Amino acid sequence: MTKKYYWIFFTIFFLQIAKQGFCQIGGNGSFSFLNIPSNPIQLALGGVNVSRSEKDVNVLFQNPALLDSSLHNLLAVNYTPYFSGINYATAAYARKFKENIIALGVQSINYGNFQLTDASGNILGQFAANDVAMTLSSSRTQGNITFGGSLKFASSVIESYSAVALLMDFGAIFKHPTQALTLGLTVKNVGVALKSYTPFDKTDLPFDVQAGISFKPKYMPVRFSFTAHHLYQYDISYLDKSIIKKDLNGNVIENKISPVDNFARHFVIGAELLLSKNFHALIGYNHLRSAELSQQNVSGFSGFSLGFLIHTKLFNFSYGYSGYNTAGNLNSFGLVCDLNRIIK
Repeated sequence: MTKKYYWIFFTIFFLQIAKQGFCQIGGNGSFSFLNIPSNPIQLALGGVNVSRSEKDVNVLFQNPALLDSSLHNLLAVNYTPYFSGINYATAAYARKFKENIIALGVQSINYGNFQLTDASGNILGQFAANDVAMTLSSSRTQGNITFGGSLKFASSVIESYSAVALLMDFGAIFKHPTQALTLGLTVKNVGVALKSYTPFDKTDLPFDVQAGISFKPKYMPVRFSFTAHHLYQYDISYLDKSIIKKDLNGNVIENKISPVDNFARHFVIGAELLLSKNFHALIGYNHLRSAELSQQNVSGFSGFSLGFLIHTKLFNFSYGYSGYNTAGNLNSFGLVCDLNRIIK
């Protein structure tokens, strides 16, 4: 990919930021399944990560610039039993072609079957709902910097209604030549809606700008990751106006979010404990998830996550667990197979 095309990509990137800077996050309701963590490692590290790279083809969903030649002929499959019987699965495969690495990815979520009724409540039958996204990604390295891009085709179907969108991700990473340090930047879901559910709908895509750093101190068996999201907009808080707080005298307490809390909602922290060559433990914290999903006066695991990664010669198995709310949490399972060793 030539420098000319990189300039085109970054021009689109900045135009999209200017467009989205005046939007509210609450309006990004279409194709929101693209924001669900695609694999157990991402889930365990807090749900957002654009800088961790260690022989995992799933990185194409997080930052296409993380793709490199070490991922050649790797196949990944992941499954997350989502809430209320919803099934979410992803798959990814990468292959090297000359100087480029090309990867294919699929994200699929099935919401199950629902009763179809008329205006009087009479049951007419059943209908299904599901979302699917197909991703084609590529990257190229120039010195210590790698650029990457993804083209995504997303489709959403609810009964006889459907929506279609064409989206792109752009990313870049910098790997320190001597230190275990990686800086990452990605702009996600830039695109257009090709079709809306109805002619009167406005389809808002889940645009985001993310940046992060992953580093391992020289004498510590730990890899830290710090990631910032929604960098194009400062206020990402949500206030439920139906919640009324009162002090001991019955006076209404103003329902507001402090600047420090709002700032902290942009950040996700993750740590990977390198306990051995074959076993890593993972832990993460997402303050936005904790602030939005924690119940009042109830301590819980909201915002926290953990997991593990098992390395073998033929495959890597990973598991992630994330706290959402006292009503339910998420488990995720993943397998990355090295087809170079399996198929001779």
